[in-house]
Amino acid sequence: MCSYGQFDQLLQEAQDFKNDSKNLSREIVDIIKVIAGVAIAITGLTYLYIRDQQTDLANKLGKIIIGIAIFFALIAIGEEIANI
Repeated sequence: MCSYGQFDQLLQEAQDFKNDSKNLSREIVDIIKVIAGVAIAITGLTYLYIRDQQTDLANKLGKIIIGIAIFFALIAIGEEIANI
């Protein structure tokens, strides 16, 4: 009887850990999405400021914006797959 109670408690703690880790991973993904959104905004504004200069920096910033946007889209796809 004592070992059954310990096993039941262990299962409950494992289930609690699973639920807590899901919540933690969702919060981490939300933080990453905020960081990616801010990065897109900053690089977008910087690109708008220097786009007329036709420099190599403008081309690199354009590529960075596209890369961050793709990263942002992959995060959204991953979230949808995780919710299935």
